[in-house]
Amino acid sequence: MTSSVPGELPPTSRPGRLGVGVVGAGRVGAVLGSALRAAGHSVVGASAVSADSRDRIDALLPGVPVLEVPAVVERAELVLLTVPDDALAGLVRGIADTGGWQPGQIVVHTAGRYGTAVLEPALRAGAIPVALHPAMTFTGTSIDLSRLVGCPFAVTAPAPVLPIGQALVVEIGGEPVALPEEARPLYHAALAHGANHLVTLVTQAMRALARAGVDEPGRYLTPLLTAALDGTLRDGELALTGPVLRGDAGTVAEHVASLVALAAEDPGLADLPPAYRTLARVTTQRAWAAGRLTDATAELLLDAVADAGAAGYDAAPAAVGQRGALTEDVAPTPAAAPDAVARDRAGAGPVLVRSREDLRAALHPQTGTRAVVMTMGALHEGHLDLVREARRRADHVVVTIFVNPLQFAPGEDLDAYPRDLEADLAKLAAVGADVVFAPDPQTMYPDGDPSVRVEPGPVATRLEGLTRPTHFAGVLTVVLKLLHLTRPDVALFGQKDAQQLALVRAMVRDLDLDVEVVGVPIRREPDGLAMSSRNAYLAPDQRRSALSLSAALRAGTAAAAAGPEAVLAATRAVLAAQPGVEVDYAELVDPETMEPVPAGRGGRALLAVAARVGSTRLIDNAILDLGE
Repeated sequence: MTSSVPGELPPTSRPGRLGVGVVGAGRVGAVLGSALRAAGHSVVGASAVSADSRDRIDALLPGVPVLEVPAVVERAELVLLTVPDDALAGLVRGIADTGGWQPGQIVVHTAGRYGTAVLEPALRAGAIPVALHPAMTFTGTSIDLSRLVGCPFAVTAPAPVLPIGQALVVEIGGEPVALPEEARPLYHAALAHGANHLVTLVTQAMRALARAGVDEPGRYLTPLLTAALDGTLRDGELALTGPVLRGDAGTVAEHVASLVALAAEDPGLADLPPAYRTLARVTTQRAWAAGRLTDATAELLLDAVADAGAAGYDAAPAAVGQRGALTEDVAPTPAAAPDAVARDRAGAGPVLVRSREDLRAALHPQTGTRAVVMTMGALHEGHLDLVREARRRADHVVVTIFVNPLQFAPGEDLDAYPRDLEADLAKLAAVGADVVFAPDPQTMYPDGDPSVRVEPGPVATRLEGLTRPTHFAGVLTVVLKLLHLTRPDVALFGQKDAQQLALVRAMVRDLDLDVEVVGVPIRREPDGLAMSSRNAYLAPDQRRSALSLSAALRAGTAAAAAGPEAVLAATRAVLAAQPGVEVDYAELVDPETMEPVPAGRGGRALLAVAARVGSTRLIDNAILDLGE
């Protein structure tokens, strides 16, 4: 097995480099062969049947000889099989029958459908079987080479040789994902359903738009579909918007009628009505099973897409999810549809909205009082206490989930901040939130960083402001924007962020905002650690060290009768005694101005601490009464 490419060293003369043979230089084979060559391997031959394949070899593998399959296999240390799925098994058997496979030869195929079982004839001859499948489509041109960078590859191989497959993927810039043999059929079905059927769906939409008179339907759909796909890949079904989620059964019925009429005019579009009906029905069932539609609304939507000529068509809903069958006696008559579509929210989860427009639509029908709870997500019981208190104080509760980039300085944990919207929504459903507003940065700051921000004043220069000088300007700017967008009667904030709470109260007072600001006590873990989304960063030993913050506060509170100096001495002593804790500050301050409490002063005070445990920065505080 030696190289026949002029001027190229034999691959075995370079440690770790392989002689690669490409069997099937189609769109995938020529590109992967070129990528392996760029990584330093030598392509010793490639097979080609069509003129297009020969052209790809000339373009992507210049100088590589075009050979018959047996010659490619004979020369190669690594054989790359990039043939159609249905041809793979026969090809492997045929090479085995002619004695082509060699002991120690690495045999790699790229068929998504198969693991390594299809390579069993090569394995019996002593070859090393590896299955690699890139989750991307190929053009067969040099454009694909850059797209391989970061592309996930499913890697299936026996455990002892799995690192070989993973290393090959890493060499060409991909991201290896180990996949067991038995999972390959389901894996490939999921990719085909998501990617290939998406092509069918989008082209159907383009054909319908063209008949509606829209020029360049692909260009017209691009921003909408890009946003929908981005949202779905980020949030799954929670990204769903549109008439089904709104319960607009009349709109859905009108869609079906217009598509049926179109298909009657043009038999070439006959696939549109059944496709729409099927997808609208499945979308309804999924939203209903997730608690985002009431039974009555789901019945109306399913009636709107039912095909009277399809036997058993309406029986499917009862089997979806775990919520039981839809009850026939709650379905309103068609005449009652407009009122029913107003969506009775009783028993359902919160409405998720992403845009300003959808937020206005969700808030418009609300009557009575409204409370807002502002969060950055990754919700814990401390956040849920805020929602529970909001539920007690107002008729409607809006929760905002937004990781605000303005309050993070360069080098802080903006990108790493934990995010789990689906879990957050489930928690909020349990405590009675009505609306969840989860915008992206483009929605909150459509022009990028705002040129006008809230100036927080001198309170923001102390404590947190000393190490995070831009933090509170970002906090108050987003709080003000969210107050304007949600228009609440009451806004609830946690006492754990005591300086933030003081600044929000000052902003509301100084800018004459018509909202009541309520502080809610700190929620703690059973061991005393203040609940925080950042606690998830802590390793077990770091979490034990972090308990020193609450222990220091308890020590300081116990010394309150002796005055400010005793409080600080007790607090700082506990923190100083704990290894692995880097103290940022431990101060006794006025709860409103954040000014240090002077010696000898009595009354109410805020004992605040901040420290890094490992790379995680934590804060905590306690309100105490000082001795006179």
